[in-house]
Amino acid sequence: MNISSSEMDLASLAARIEQLEAEQNLRRKNIVWLKNYFDALKQEFQDRPELQQIQCMEEAILQLTAQVAELQQHFNHSPTPSLINSLDNLNNNDVTGTTTEKANIDDDEIVKKFFERVEQQKETPVLTETATIIENASLTETEQDNLINIAEEQAQNSRAFNEQDFKIERMMWLANRIYAAEESVQEIPINSEEFFRLYDARERDFSERNLRRINLNGKNFSSLNFSKANLAESNLSEVNLSSTKLNETNLDGANLQKIKLNSVNLEKATLKKANLSGAYIYDINLSGANLSGANLSGANLRKAKLNGSDLSNANLSNANLLEANLEGANLTGANLEQAIYNENTVFPKDFVSEKNAYLIAPGSSLTNANLAGADLKQVNLTGANLKWANINSANLESADLSEANLSGANLTRANLCNTKLIQTDMSGAKLSETKLTGANLTAANLNTANLIQADLQSTNLTAAELGGANLKNSKFNGSTNLSGANLSGVNLVGVSIYGNLSGANLSKANLCGAHLHALNLTAANLIGADLRGANLNHAKLEKANLKDANLSGATLENAKLTGAIMPDGTTHE
Repeated sequence: MNISSSEMDLASLAARIEQLEAEQNLRRKNIVWLKNYFDALKQEFQDRPELQQIQCMEEAILQLTAQVAELQQHFNHSPTPSLINSLDNLNNNDVTGTTTEKANIDDDEIVKKFFERVEQQKETPVLTETATIIENASLTETEQDNLINIAEEQAQNSRAFNEQDFKIERMMWLANRIYAAEESVQEIPINSEEFFRLYDARERDFSERNLRRINLNGKNFSSLNFSKANLAESNLSEVNLSSTKLNETNLDGANLQKIKLNSVNLEKATLKKANLSGAYIYDINLSGANLSGANLSGANLRKAKLNGSDLSNANLSNANLLEANLEGANLTGANLEQAIYNENTVFPKDFVSEKNAYLIAPGSSLTNANLAGADLKQVNLTGANLKWANINSANLESADLSEANLSGANLTRANLCNTKLIQTDMSGAKLSETKLTGANLTAANLNTANLIQADLQSTNLTAAELGGANLKNSKFNGSTNLSGANLSGVNLVGVSIYGNLSGANLSKANLCGAHLHALNLTAANLIGADLRGANLNHAKLEKANLKDANLSGATLENAKLTGAIMPDGTTHE
């Protein structure tokens, strides 16, 4: 063992000793609390009104003893054998009864016996006719036996209360012994340093291990076995777990914020009051799991199996429940405000969905809906009303929003790759940095839309309306189709445009410094367009209309201008 390894082992040992001391301090505090509790309980018993009743019983016993003596004289000083035996039994029970009870009592039964005695005293009737009994001197032999039995029972009850101090002390001793035993068998939690040491040594099986409060923030793991492990109050925020077993794992109070789970089994796990906000739990098995009081706000639970789970008082606001199975789940007190679901989401029988939750379906009314960051891949929202909706950074890849109303919607940095937006109204929409690669926007309305730095590579914008749109720094390629599109007044300053713009309307468009090399602009309308400094080399401008266009500084080397109307109104030969 080298010095470096020795120092690491010593540091690890010191950390574990410090952790053990913390656990011991916690248990000492618990024992102090328990002792204070029993002291209060002892004081409560001392102040009980039954003690006055006991004193009355003791006085009655003394009077009954005197009465027995009188009765013995009354029967000519010839007491019957039964009476003598009863008296002997009474005296013997006083001496031996307590001793036997103390000797035979089992530590595991002390608490039970203690409270049984308390209930026994509550049910024992208090003598109210003592004076009448004492005054009655003409009793039969049977009545004498009954009196002695009553005296015997009262004496035992009195002794039971007198022994409470002893029993309380025994209970405290037993509690201390239980804590000591528990401390000796409790597995010391594995800390982060020790965990990484084991992981680096290719240890992958942590089933049934104590990992309480471990910090694994931001790490990536795969093929781990945490089945039945204790990960309560641990920090797993932003952790990436794949192919990991977490069934029946204790994750109560754990921080799982933005965790990413892939091919993970959480069946019957307990996650009470855990923080799962923003977590990615797509297609994960959580059937039978306990998620009561958990924070699942903004979590992606799409296709998750939550059947039979406990989600009482859970926060599911903005959660994604598309295609999720919640059959038989407990949703009592759960918050589903702005959660999204569709026709394939299975809710418990007779469950009424939150009125502020969003139904993702054709023709849905989602005006001003908050769908920011939502996973809406491949959803069908044809004809839906999403006016002014917040869809910032949402994933709508391969979705169908044909003929939907997205006017004024915020689609900044959204993923609209391969999305169908045929005849969709996107006028005034915010589409800066939006990915529209391969999207179909045929005849879509994009007038005055903000498309700064939008990715329009291989996008179909045939006959699209882009009047007044801002396309500054947008990305085009040779497969971008803008044929027949209306680009009048658009801002394309410095943009490199490739593809097909034949027949497009670019009147009064701002194309200063634009790179239009070899661009197909056949029959395009460029009336009044600002083409200062534009590169039109090898561009196809046959039959294009350049009347009143500003070509100052533009280059037209090898451009094809046959039939084009030049800025001065003449037709190029």
